[in-house]
Amino acid sequence: MAVELTVTLPNRAGQLGALADALGKAGVNMRSIAATTGAGKGTVRVVVDDADAAKARRAIKAAKYRISSDRKILEVRLSDKPGTLARVANRLGKAKINIDSAYMLGQSKKSTTLGIGVKDARAANKALGRR
Repeated sequence: MAVELTVTLPNRAGQLGALADALGKAGVNMRSIAATTGAGKGTVRVVVDDADAAKARRAIKAAKYRISSDRKILEVRLSDKPGTLARVANRLGKAKINIDSAYMLGQSKKSTTLGIGVKDARAANKALGRR
């Protein structure tokens, strides 16, 4: 399983580098990252392995950044074929489960692994026929 940490940064040059440096020095490997800016702030969502989450939290706090959201995300392996994401997203939608975020976590010749952020991971797993 993976963990999504949402970090709020000042929207200034060098902030993403400082965050990445803090995680790197702590030995945390980022599996995926997404970043946006607005209203003078940067929002960075970092996906790390569950085993690295505690180290990542400590490193982020030590760097004086604020974690505004911290949650486990689903990992879903999809066949590398057209329409596979649509099938998963539609199953979640029919179960009234809103997808808050999605990340590419890995890819091979035959499949793609996505990380999907939802409010209720248990219900999402059930909707996807998983335990």
